[in-house]
Amino acid sequence: MSNTSAAGNFFSSNSSDSQLSLSPVKPERNLLAAVLARAICDAFGSAQCDRHEVRSARQWLFGQLTPKLPFSFAWVAIHLDLDPVSLQETLRNYEGNPAMIEERLNFLR
Repeated sequence: MSNTSAAGNFFSSNSSDSQLSLSPVKPERNLLAAVLARAICDAFGSAQCDRHEVRSARQWLFGQLTPKLPFSFAWVAIHLDLDPVSLQETLRNYEGNPAMIEERLNFLR
């Protein structure tokens, strides 16, 4: 569904809750994606971050998976339709290849 047709459905006088759920804009999902992206940038980015921020980001990314704890790494990944175990493994692989992570981080900026 295009943004134009979604907007038309949203503003039409016949709009219902079911039509609203079809909206392509999901602010909650965007927020979760931003949280994950920020943690990855803090953990691996070349920007000067306080050591505490880097350590906190890495602890959040690589800590114990707690999928029932709201806003934990696993919870965020699951709500973004990502597998937290696979994502952790992928991020661990980036630690050994800083050039690759820099390339990938450009997609998040």
